[in-house]
Amino acid sequence: MDRLRYLGLRASSRLLRWVRERLTPAGRLALAGLIASAVWGVDTNVSMAYQAFTLLLCLLAAALGLSFMLGWSPMLRRLRLARVLPRFATAEQPFSCRLTVENPGAYPVRGLLLREEPPQARPSWASFHAAADPPDDRFHWVERLAGYSRWRRLLAPERATASLPAVPALAPGGRVSVEVRIVAPRRGRLALSAPSVGLPEPLGLALGWRRLSLEGSMLVLPKRYPVPRLALPGSRRYQQGGVALAAAVGDSQEFLGLRDYRPGDALRRIHWASWAKTGKPVVKEYRDEYFVRHALALDTFVAAGGPAFEEAVSVAASFACSVLTQESLLDLIFVGAEEHCLTAGRGLAGADRLLEALACAQPCPGASFEALATALLRRREGLSGCIAVLLDWDEERRALVRALRGSGVPVLALVVLPEGREAPAEAPDGPARFLQPGRIAEGLAALGSRGG
Repeated sequence: MDRLRYLGLRASSRLLRWVRERLTPAGRLALAGLIASAVWGVDTNVSMAYQAFTLLLCLLAAALGLSFMLGWSPMLRRLRLARVLPRFATAEQPFSCRLTVENPGAYPVRGLLLREEPPQARPSWASFHAAADPPDDRFHWVERLAGYSRWRRLLAPERATASLPAVPALAPGGRVSVEVRIVAPRRGRLALSAPSVGLPEPLGLALGWRRLSLEGSMLVLPKRYPVPRLALPGSRRYQQGGVALAAAVGDSQEFLGLRDYRPGDALRRIHWASWAKTGKPVVKEYRDEYFVRHALALDTFVAAGGPAFEEAVSVAASFACSVLTQESLLDLIFVGAEEHCLTAGRGLAGADRLLEALACAQPCPGASFEALATALLRRREGLSGCIAVLLDWDEERRALVRALRGSGVPVLALVVLPEGREAPAEAPDGPARFLQPGRIAEGLAALGSRGG
């Protein structure tokens, strides 16, 4: 029975998309009239509705035939299209891309339509069969019985939307640019297939479309939430990397004094006034490099990607943009196919680099959490503090938090719970904060009121 529901919903989804793309509003009205007249005119002895059915059927058949011919017409085939995409977009936030249309033909083109086609991923049979009905009462019992509530719930996160801009009349040899607004549903690589150009057929009931050869892609960054200003505890630590790394984060080296020149000393450290006074080279000596370095750890060890994992990535992205300062370093640490550690800070890289990495982060269903724990503990000597975005609060994760705090590294543990799971009444091992999908913004805002 569930298989029949899935096949019916998949077929109806394709049919509705075809109707939206192929028929104008007048054409959809004619189609509705065709269906109504077919119902009312079943008995030709009682009703004359069959005559309306015949008329509307002929009109729609003629309009669709003309639209298919129009799609193959030289007028549309000769059009040239160029697209300018931004470097990045943000999930669930609209962005603009610019399409330029050129008419190299000898005749003007009026009433042209543009259609940008983001990928439309339909739910697979496995995901539909495994999904549960949403707990709220937004859907009627008939929709739940038909499986539509599950279909909509699975389809919504995957659906990208784009506006259909009107194109001014194109003179022969003319060129015009229009702006298309697109909303990417989720982070990652957004592939845009070839856009289509279309014209209404003479009856005004159907549209003839022609797909042009122009593909493109861009990176969609994770959505972010407002994060309150947190006074993260921790002190400066000695950093391996020497003078160059300390200078990169804007940590002025403290002047200790003067000493005699030694082979290998940099020329820029020579104190010329003392050399002139003593007659021998003298250099300036500085203290070791100490500054603040925080770790941002993302837990990727979950059976499959879902709302909790996507929200965890968004939480990590929010902190990547807010914790990064001009006087500190931030290490983003997570495990994918391999261990990733990206360092951002003044003179090294900006938050964009961290967001790019988070946009491509994937869950690791078959790996052990020990890989992330080992990566963090190996770096604990140089850390001033750690923000850990976790997907569970089991013994492995508690042990990691205990080990870091036992080493003198303050830890802010944020646990993103799966849907439907309640937060524990009391978190052991100090302040672990629990966040629930759908209420992430409220949970992060509460961090400021609790003092981080």
